[in-house]
Amino acid sequence: MRINLALILILTGVLSGCAGTGILERNTSSRDIMDYTHPEQYTLVYSLPKTTVRISVDAVQTITRRGPYHQYAERYLGISGVPDSDAVSWSIGNINIETYEEADPEHYYLLKTNDRHVTNFFKLQKEGFILPVNQRQLPELEGIINPTAAEIADPLFTDLSILPRVVEESRTVMRMVRQDTAFVNVPVMERQSVTKSLEARAAEVADLIFELRSSRFRLISGDLDLFPDGKAMEEIIREYARLENEYLNLFTGKVFEVNHEFSFDYTPGKNPAESGIEHAVIFRFSDSLGILPSNDVSGRPFTLELNNENKTSRLQRITEGSASAVNRQGSLRYRIPDVAELKITDENRTIAVKRIPVNQYGKVVNLPADFLWNR
Repeated sequence: MRINLALILILTGVLSGCAGTGILERNTSSRDIMDYTHPEQYTLVYSLPKTTVRISVDAVQTITRRGPYHQYAERYLGISGVPDSDAVSWSIGNINIETYEEADPEHYYLLKTNDRHVTNFFKLQKEGFILPVNQRQLPELEGIINPTAAEIADPLFTDLSILPRVVEESRTVMRMVRQDTAFVNVPVMERQSVTKSLEARAAEVADLIFELRSSRFRLISGDLDLFPDGKAMEEIIREYARLENEYLNLFTGKVFEVNHEFSFDYTPGKNPAESGIEHAVIFRFSDSLGILPSNDVSGRPFTLELNNENKTSRLQRITEGSASAVNRQGSLRYRIPDVAELKITDENRTIAVKRIPVNQYGKVVNLPADFLWNR
């Protein structure tokens, strides 16, 4: 009886295993979503990825405002080369290159499988060879330009002098006065308000600058009866320097630097030129106008160059054989990215280089459905 009972248990296990194998019969296929009319019969929708390049540019806007006494800087202070007009100039700072992936609308596929344990499918997602359709994507944009420009509020120069601009002057004028039966000219003292000339005001400010320098020197050298110490000394010297700088700006002008950030997105094509090199003007740049759109010819072009390194060229035979079997039973479509060297050039000068993976340069191949099954 014990032997018969053991035999029954063994047979039961074998039959259960066979039945289980029949229940878990593996049946997996993928099809192009455009070639199938009953997508509801499929369990998953996925896409192959494509790469978009995001180029971030830091630009510095330098704003120069001339001083109200700029024409007298050399005469009264001996300073030459000061700005004689307002100006705005731009320069390019740091350039950062990044990539992100988004769904390729030309490569959507339907996956049908009765195996719930397709863990390797999710490994492909993790490695970026395929994308789930519900993955959050960045928008595909040709370019983003920050349109804001720095505006410097006027007036910039308010402390023009410690002396009044308008003074009263006394002068003698001749007036006709009637005396007895005749009119005679007699001198009369008259006071009137007079506005100082620009040169006179500049001379006063120049004298004030030299007076500040002299006072600071006497303070530091100890040539004053009152000699502060500690923090008081530091604060007084700092205030002398601030006042001197403010009055010097009336001759030398003021310069402001404003940082701007710009970003541009570019999606490489799937088939580069025969040379394997893809070119595109990302933006244009003017020393006086700054960052401009790519179609604004008033600036010089900044060009993106992508050189496909064809790392996946050996897969050509595989892709040729699998191209006719896109929708065959028991296969999964995925993409192996290629590598490209990216250059940013300012006319003929290279200013940034980076090697990046580009999905659409790679090959689309069939993966046996056995890969999906959890082993």
